[in-house]
Amino acid sequence: MVQVSYSYKNREFYQLEDSIMNQIAESGKRMLFALLEPIHDVLITENGKIKICLDERPNIELVGFSAPVKHQIECTLRGEEYEN
Repeated sequence: MVQVSYSYKNREFYQLEDSIMNQIAESGKRMLFALLEPIHDVLITENGKIKICLDERPNIELVGFSAPVKHQIECTLRGEEYEN
């Protein structure tokens, strides 16, 4: 199972308090899962978390994934072809 959360100033959110921000966050989650759809079969076997950090330098952290799957996710998010 893959979880997606947002992080801001070392606080983690699964649902944001502001309804407009929560709609934007949910839209972001849907887009992220759409990007990762081609590797859905690989993600089903993993128990990891995708943490979207919204601090001064926004980034995406992958936590709890095996190294090959983490690399495959990173390649997919960058739009690169994954090679075994």
